[in-house]
Amino acid sequence: MAWGASPGGRSQTPAGQASAALHALDEYGSAIATVREARRTASVIRERLSVDAWRLFGDMQDQLTLAEGRKPSEGETYEIADRALKSLAAFSGLSQENMVRGPGWRFLDIGRRLERGIATCRFARHFAETNAPSDALDALLDLTDSQITYRSRYLLGASLQPVLDLVMLDPYNPRSVAFQIDRLDTEIRDLPSLTEDGMLEAPRRLILKLAAECRTAEAARLDRTGILLFEQLLMGVSNAIADRYFLQNSGPEGSRLTGIA
Repeated sequence: MAWGASPGGRSQTPAGQASAALHALDEYGSAIATVREARRTASVIRERLSVDAWRLFGDMQDQLTLAEGRKPSEGETYEIADRALKSLAAFSGLSQENMVRGPGWRFLDIGRRLERGIATCRFARHFAETNAPSDALDALLDLTDSQITYRSRYLLGASLQPVLDLVMLDPYNPRSVAFQIDRLDTEIRDLPSLTEDGMLEAPRRLILKLAAECRTAEAARLDRTGILLFEQLLMGVSNAIADRYFLQNSGPEGSRLTGIA
């Protein structure tokens, strides 16, 4: 799987895939592996986290940890995922309301926008192909939390072009790729530069290219290849930011975001 959340394979049922994506300790992209890594990272700055934020990390880890040998049913898997989502929403609310808007906040927001944009591109590539059935388009709207907006805007059922316009190109939909790109443009513009010589650094150069591609795109002409271009550019922005601000002595061979599927 592209996220490294489950082993994949045709033998796995959808419920089995979902359970693995939540609980598989040996899959680096699973929910439990991600939460454990987040908690380990947060422990380095424990004194800067509120008691409520630290407790939420513990709650999420407890919710996603299964007793050895236990295999939850499909219904239990849904309930576990629902509880974990509520904990994530609570943590997001804490960060939105209580975190000081310093450099750390800027990088947190950049990471959120990159992950959301890449995920939406991947969802769109798989669920909004040419001649996609309405059930697949409904699934895309659900995954991007855009059902209510779509129903209030369009009287017809899920249709390919308006769905793509809403989830990919609408700058006013907070879950669309276009919205993430606009936010990234703002945040990256305000990051510090090495020199003030008027030359654009790699992250800024890439996000401007991506913004231009997005603003001139048309839903009627947006196909799997075009969506993949957005996804690859977002991944390039992520790598450029990591190389510029976090990694020492890294080069082009240091690209880390892979797993296109």
